[in-house]
Amino acid sequence: MNQFIRAMGIARYFLILFFLGLSSSIFGQSSWEQIKETKKGDITVYYIQNKPFVYSLPTGGMAGIEYEMFTNLIRQQRKELQAVINIKWVPLDSWDELYKKVKTSSEGCFGMSGITITSERKRNISYLPSYMPDIEIIVSSENVPLFQKQENFNNALQSLPAITIKNSTFERNLLRLKQTTLPALNYSYISTSEDLIGNIAEGNDIWGYTQLSNYAYALSKGLKLHRQIFYQVENEGLAITLPRNSTWLQPLTKANEQPQFRVDTNKLIRKYLGDKVTDLIWDLSIQEDGLIDTLKNQQREIGLLTIESEIRLLRLTQKELEISQQNTIRNILVVTLSLTLLLVVTLFHFNNLVKRSNQKLETQNQEIDEQAKSLRKGYKDLEHLSSIGRDITSKLALDEIIETAYKSISGLIKAPVFGIALYNEKKDSLDFPYIYEHDEVIKDESFDLKDKMRLAVMCFDQKKEFFIQKFSTDHRNYVKEVLQPIAGKNTESIIYIPLVAKHKKPIGVFTIQSFEANAFDSYQLNLLRNLAIYIRIALQNEKTYRNINNKKQQLQEANNHIIEQKELIEEKNHELEDANNDKNHLLSIVAHDLRNPLSSSITLLSILNTDDTNLDEDEKLCVSGSLNAMHRMNKMIEDILDARVSENNESKVNKEAEKDIFSVSEVLDQVINDFTGVAERKNIELTYNLLSDGLIEANKQHSIQIYENLISNAIKFSPANTEIAVSIEKVKDFVEVKITDQGPGLSEEDQKKLYQKFQTLGPKPTGGEKSTGIGLSIVKKYVDSMEGKVECISSQNQGTTFIVSLPYL
Repeated sequence: MNQFIRAMGIARYFLILFFLGLSSSIFGQSSWEQIKETKKGDITVYYIQNKPFVYSLPTGGMAGIEYEMFTNLIRQQRKELQAVINIKWVPLDSWDELYKKVKTSSEGCFGMSGITITSERKRNISYLPSYMPDIEIIVSSENVPLFQKQENFNNALQSLPAITIKNSTFERNLLRLKQTTLPALNYSYISTSEDLIGNIAEGNDIWGYTQLSNYAYALSKGLKLHRQIFYQVENEGLAITLPRNSTWLQPLTKANEQPQFRVDTNKLIRKYLGDKVTDLIWDLSIQEDGLIDTLKNQQREIGLLTIESEIRLLRLTQKELEISQQNTIRNILVVTLSLTLLLVVTLFHFNNLVKRSNQKLETQNQEIDEQAKSLRKGYKDLEHLSSIGRDITSKLALDEIIETAYKSISGLIKAPVFGIALYNEKKDSLDFPYIYEHDEVIKDESFDLKDKMRLAVMCFDQKKEFFIQKFSTDHRNYVKEVLQPIAGKNTESIIYIPLVAKHKKPIGVFTIQSFEANAFDSYQLNLLRNLAIYIRIALQNEKTYRNINNKKQQLQEANNHIIEQKELIEEKNHELEDANNDKNHLLSIVAHDLRNPLSSSITLLSILNTDDTNLDEDEKLCVSGSLNAMHRMNKMIEDILDARVSENNESKVNKEAEKDIFSVSEVLDQVINDFTGVAERKNIELTYNLLSDGLIEANKQHSIQIYENLISNAIKFSPANTEIAVSIEKVKDFVEVKITDQGPGLSEEDQKKLYQKFQTLGPKPTGGEKSTGIGLSIVKKYVDSMEGKVECISSQNQGTTFIVSLPYL
């Protein structure tokens, strides 16, 4: 019996040990209260590899914004609680796995990987305060083109495979697009954000959503990606997660809200993303009341384009410097290897040349000393060259770039004459803003590119460098005759180097010259080749910076003009309210004076949108967006004004309008041009046939409204993949315009009430457009006032033809 009791005691002891071990394995994490009481404990952090937020290093350590931020938080808790807190970092393979871990854990557990805050997730897990905004964008492989029109973007991306992360906000965005815009969209899953970015950069025709911060970080590391400008999404923010009701939430939230912690976190973000990317993310997240949405999108896009341009230029500069340095080091190694080989040969013959060895050895030692001096000078020049490159590429003004280049080169090479010429596309010439000759400045000199006997022109045309040691005797190898220089006297030693852009397009030339023969050598020529790279990068930076500033100024002027017109509209609105209180509020705030300033803005932006301007594609995209917004506003105003005209008293409508003399084709050309884009968006072909033309005397604006209403109706009621034909022909005493569509046609009942006000006819708009029922009544009144006639030929399912005949002079 005693043995049985003793055996039961031993079993109970092992059972207690088992449950203690099981409890330790299950509840290995400590609550904040436990650590506060016992002064020690363990916590576990689950993470997914995601640069720049949290990731492991090849050396075994860890890095990232969230890693350093969380480590600082726990360091602060250790100090305040005077406790030992151990952190265990556990990597996971997928978002679902991480989400499940945090959701089902109880205490001492955290999750991080640049996680987005959403209302749905808040029901299952908790978040520490957001440490940075979360903006999600669409990126694609580099071979996918950058789309400028949303309809082209929609059509293209439905046929391209997309990738995303299961149950992520990226997938939520794709589902929303599939439901609303891209019904044919198909996508597959990838495990992590890092794999998503990598697959898109390395693949062909792949796209998907990612965070702006991930994109900027990948771009800075040289990954080849395209950012598409449509369907950007801004979420509540990014934060570290922890289980619901965790005792860690309150103390860590309090620590997050400390001013110094916010400052330290901001420094961490800038450390990994850079100042410009960080500032841009915060600026894009700020909501400013009263800011026009179109302008805000333009400012956001300009900011993104600026950051992308700077990142790519910096990456390009780094690569070019690496290549230049590698070439220099390779040359040094070749020289060193040659010297080593020479020394080995010398030692090999040492025993057979005892009597002459000392003399030869001394000579070789002298040569080695000279080579060592040459190598030391090469290294020194290389360091100096890097410093010069930084100075030149840091300048954004043309005169500063040229002056800095001149002073830098003067420190390396004795060159009495120095100049940089830029290609002037308008004049078809090479323009020298400044030429330095013995420290004297000669301004604004130019070579016509037709002057083929100039070395500068030959260098630019052929994209070929020229290295001449004695021009007075060697010039026959280059030019047929010696021409008078643009300033001073002819030089003897001449170096010309073309400045060629990345796409092999020359942008200018760079030259140094001396009045002495044989003033330069091949070593100096190699230095100048490297300097030409820096000069070319600086000039491209200057052009980009100048274009961006000009664009910003133009947008600001347009914005100011819009604000002035808004104030004028408000003033007119008050006048109309006093005169007509019984009218609808929307009709009372619009006046005829709004059209002229808006047309001026449209004209200004249309001029900027032409191919003749010196704008790059990104700048034209911004101008095109503003122009489309102006056209939409103009169309809306015209619809309201048409309604206003139809409801005014008969005496006002029938009052004789001011008349102009003009050709019908002049008016119709303008209307066709305005509606071509509208027709294309519905896949409708709008054709125009000028058979003959004639002058009429009528109100030009009323004529425009007549043809706009008829063509607008034809587009509105025509199905996709049909044709609308417009023609002009002189018939007897009239200029006749026919507008024929392939729409549903009109019944006899509809044709009886065709020109009555506010009549809704049988056919329905094919694109979900709205119809006020007053357009044809306005057409009828205006045609009658011009002593013309309008005729409708139609039958159901056979299309409709409207014929407007106006008497010509």
